[in-house]
Amino acid sequence: MPVIIWAVLIFIVSSISTFPESIQPVISFDKFWHTVEYGILAFFLARAFKNSSREDFKRNFRLLAIIFTVFYAISDEFHQSFVPMRTASIIDVLFDSLGAVLGHLIVRK
Repeated sequence: MPVIIWAVLIFIVSSISTFPESIQPVISFDKFWHTVEYGILAFFLARAFKNSSREDFKRNFRLLAIIFTVFYAISDEFHQSFVPMRTASIIDVLFDSLGAVLGHLIVRK
């Protein structure tokens, strides 16, 4: 359930065209936040795969978490290309991917 909730939150935030002036200083750390939000998603995915009843998911939980996170990041950037005043960015995908690599490391074997 945390994976779904977090993915929906990412989608909702990505759907916002403009942000209030009060949070503009927070947005200036955009790449940092990309890394954090996708790190959290990778953490939730790794935990879900690790606790799966399927042995192949358990065995490959780290790789699966990274792959799914990166694919979600790509789909999110594609989604943003349709949101007014937002753009798709390969740089954002790279920072999202960095978050994916860092996020799965938090889950213990």
